Parts: sequence; C-alpha cells; structure tokens
Amino acid sequence: MKVIHLTDIHLTLNREQKIFDVNPYENFDFVCEEICRIKNITEIELIVISGDITHNGDIDAYRYFLKKMEALMVPYIAILGNHDLKSNFNIAVTEEKNSFIIHSREYKNKSWNILSIDTVVEGEVFGFISKDNLAELERKMIKNNECNTAIFMHHHAIPVGTPIVDSYILNNSKELLDLCEKYKIKFIGSGHAHTPRIWHYNRMTTCVAPAVVSQWLPGIDTVKISRGFGFNVIDFSSDLSITSCIY
Repeated sequence: MKVIHLTDIHLTLNREQKIFDVNPYENFDFVCEEICRIKNITEIELIVISGDITHNGDIDAYRYFLKKMEALMVPYIAILGNHDLKSNFNIAVTEEKNSFIIHSREYKNKSWNILSIDTVVEGEVFGFISKDNLAELERKMIKNNECNTAIFMHHHAIPVGTPIVDSYILNNSKELLDLCEKYKIKFIGSGHAHTPRIWHYNRMTTCVAPAVVSQWLPGIDTVKISRGFGFNVIDFSSDLSITSCIY
C-alpha cells in the first residue's frame, strides 16, 4: 500500500496573500499536479493530510482544499492542526458532496490499519492528547492487533532540533510513544515542525513530513525559512520505505 502524506499547506484567505513571501496556493497546486503524475506511475491507495490545511481557518480556503482533493479521486484523511478551525472546516465539508474524504479518519486494508489522533489544544500552538483520546486510541490498537498499525497526527512527538518549533511539540509524547511501543505500532507520521525528519524508534518508524508551504531552516530559533516544499510517499510494504519529494 502506498500513501501520500501531505502536511502544513497553510492556505490563506485569498490567492494573493503570501506567507514569508511564499504563495501557499501555488505550492499546493503544484503538489496536486505532482500527485496526478505519480498516480500514473504507481498506484496510490490513500492520501493523508496531517493538519494546518489553512493558515487562519478561512472557509473559502477549506472549500478550495476540498475541491482540489476531490479532483485527485483518491480516498483521503484530513486531520486538523493548530492553525485550523474545526467549525469552519465542518461547514465547508457539509456544503458539497465529497466522495473521497474519509470522515472517520481511519482506513484499513488486509495488511494495514491507518489511525489518526487529535493533538490540537484550542487556542494553543503546542500539542496534547487528552486522556479520553489516548484511551480510545488504545482500544483501537487492541481491536486491530492482528495487522500492522500506522498513526498520523499533527504535532511531532520527538524534537527535530529546530528550537522555533520544538518549543511547541506534543507535550505528552512519552505517553503516546510508550503506548505505541506496548502495542508494537509500526509507524507514526506527523507535521507541524516544517522540518523533515525520520527516526527509527525501537521497532517503530517516526516521520515528520516536509511542509507543503515551506520549511524552517534547521536549528533556528528565529523566523528564517527555506523556499523548498514537498511531501512524502510512504510504501507500507514488508520493508517500509519513505520517499521525500522536495521541490
């Protein structure tokens, strides 16, 4: 199973508005074109978007996002980040019939179970998974322990070495990582850090995907970005592999 992992698109209120001199719509449009090209080369079973779809939660930005995602004609899971507004996203989703979005934010085939978890704390930049959400996640792990499990979320669980984002990491990451180790979870994918990283944590692969909008320069504690952008293609085969597509 091949999955495309997008994160941190940061669509603004209109196409002319830029973030640090980067136009997020141009990047997102290019990424969608690339996904179409890749689909012609290899089968893509699922797309996961791990948060910060928009920069300020504008309804029109969500409408644009949904229109572009539906045009790809691939099932997709849309997870929200700290820049998103759940109420506005839900309004946009209910306005039109969306055939490919997976409302449960879960996906399962014969070999893999894809789960998502909410890490957003309303009004805060850092992440935290509530006790109830952790308990629900554990129930799902137990229920599906006959197959491999991957988890996607917005906030990164392990520091990437860039202080400007590591200050706003998932605050209770140890609880999550301990739970994942207990149930032999194979993969955790996240965004938020705008700093691509891959770790092998015991028997698990943990990965922060490159942001669609732009990356922070590694190691900085002030605002400095790289214009590079991209996404990951994850091959959930017996030998899990990740291809980072950077442009």
